Amino acid sequence: MARPLALSIVVPCYREARRVQRTATVLAEYFRKRRGPFEIILVNDGSPDATEREARAAARRLREVRVLSYARNRGKGHALRKGILAARGKRLLFLDADLSTKPDQFPKLETRLINGADIAIGSRKMKGAHLVRRQPWWRENMGKVFTGLVRRLLVDVSDVTCGFKAMRTDVAKELFSKQVLNDWSFDAEVLFLAERSGYRIDEVPVVWKDNPDSHVRVLSAALASLKGLMLIRWNVARGQYGRLDRPAV
Repeated sequence: MARPLALSIVVPCYREARRVQRTATVLAEYFRKRRGPFEIILVNDGSPDATEREARAAARRLREVRVLSYARNRGKGHALRKGILAARGKRLLFLDADLSTKPDQFPKLETRLINGADIAIGSRKMKGAHLVRRQPWWRENMGKVFTGLVRRLLVDVSDVTCGFKAMRTDVAKELFSKQVLNDWSFDAEVLFLAERSGYRIDEVPVVWKDNPDSHVRVLSAALASLKGLMLIRWNVARGQYGRLDRPAV
């Protein structure tokens, strides 16, 4: 009988043909040094380039890798939902394909899960975080505005959009099965649902490096995310998320 998996690592991929194999290799080599079997789930989010081909090549080389893929680009939130609902590990980590936060930061998050947290999220903004290369000033300031709105309207965390988060897999499946937003506001939605459902969220300072080759169209993503915050409040008001353990206000 196969041993149960200790960890599922989910990586959303959009137009990542140039680096998806290297990313998979770095992750496999790091987690093979740790105790416990794991899986790496590469989710191709309808990329127009050779991302799927390169991801499947990685899966042929690396026994821990499997690939989920679909034809139409749906957004990072959708890609993560597909990967998380297919995860088989006891705990779950998701991170960006550019490895802006490297896997050696995972033990910080794992310690929090072991000590009782349901969710542990990386933060670039709390004391102890280290930014190897910062974002351009205008991107940082847009992020500050978005985080400020999230803290005021939804959930009080210092860095809602850091793409390095770990969860108990059963908690992740519950939250992402309720999640409906696919754009960059999905982070705020999931953490809002977690807080309202009474789950413990710990923040952990991480080492992070900006990727200047990001495929994100910042202005359109920011506008969509701001719209998403309003949609979350509207969805709560009309019962979109079903019953939450804590009363919505």
